Amino acid sequence: MQAGNSFFDKKVIIAFIIYSLLNGILLFKFGIQTTGEAEKYIDNANRILQGQELRNGVFSIFYFSYSVIVAFFIKFSIHLIFISVLQIALSFIAALCLYKVLLNNLENKLIAFFFFITYLLCYPVQKWNFFLYSEGVHTSFLVIGVYFFDKLIRQKKITQLIAFGIMMGAIMFSRPVGVIFLMAAVFVLINYFYRSKNYTFFYSFLFLSIIVIVGILNSPLTAFINPDSIRRMEVICQVPETAADIAYVEFNRSGLKNTFKVIKDDVGISSFFKSGVKKLSYFFGMYRSYYSWQHNLLLICYTIFYPFVLIGIFIRKGKSFHYIETLSIIYLLLTTVGIFFTCDEWSNRFISPAFPFILILAATGCSAIFTRITGNLSQSQK
Repeated sequence: MQAGNSFFDKKVIIAFIIYSLLNGILLFKFGIQTTGEAEKYIDNANRILQGQELRNGVFSIFYFSYSVIVAFFIKFSIHLIFISVLQIALSFIAALCLYKVLLNNLENKLIAFFFFITYLLCYPVQKWNFFLYSEGVHTSFLVIGVYFFDKLIRQKKITQLIAFGIMMGAIMFSRPVGVIFLMAAVFVLINYFYRSKNYTFFYSFLFLSIIVIVGILNSPLTAFINPDSIRRMEVICQVPETAADIAYVEFNRSGLKNTFKVIKDDVGISSFFKSGVKKLSYFFGMYRSYYSWQHNLLLICYTIFYPFVLIGIFIRKGKSFHYIETLSIIYLLLTTVGIFFTCDEWSNRFISPAFPFILILAATGCSAIFTRITGNLSQSQK
């Protein structure tokens, strides 16, 4: 394993310079997108500054940390384009954190660096740094959270637990899907304490997980599941795929309370699963009929990593990396389940938080293949 490697070797410094120049040029040419979803954050930022209730009430809590960032820039009359600069900087820090995690756990520095560069060039992730949307910051928070999770597992220090707790708060309150990371992390920590025979923490986290599950099922988070969307068989949000004219209320807050009834009585289990499979193909395939062929080709290039993900899932790595792998697998499994109950956004921005976990598992698969090939070559030369 490659432990103790510095973030700042020559390759990283060169990558930083090139990344900064490229993003600077793109930012100068295109600026930051402040329409559409961005209007929600600007509105909430102004409400925070004026001491008013957040837009959509309690449901905006799950975007609170990003709204506070926007409020800071508005308060001090800083041009909103600098939010994009902040998002680009956070994205590079996240890439460094991913690099460090891979350096500490994989046998090959070259593969770790390759996936560091891949993250910096990952269009499904990097695109949102030029939008005043929460995806860019949330995805960076996730990767930084994984880094502190890895440090916590390795060093077992209270300072690492505090750092991870702070990042968990930032993740939870930057997007509603932060709850997926929370659930995955709690599950992995329960597994970690059980395997470590630390039964005090094991039972504590088991009790905590029960509270978390009960809390989630009784929280506004479940209201982000819209029964009207399921009833209309939406694959792309607000684009019905049913022939019938079915009413749609964007903020239908009946959530899980009515969802299972809709699936059973209105949609049917078979149709629900067929629609879910189609949603999965749109979500992970990223293809859109209204994109240009060049755009779709670019997105398809990133699906090259998927076979390596499958290999990475079944490869046993070192003890600490076992928990990072498990965290990634559970995150992607929970995301997959969630897709069945939601819809995909027209520009596929919802895949952004999932991609770092795809890259972690793909890096594991690539490392295993490389090790196998080099091992066979060494044996053949003896």
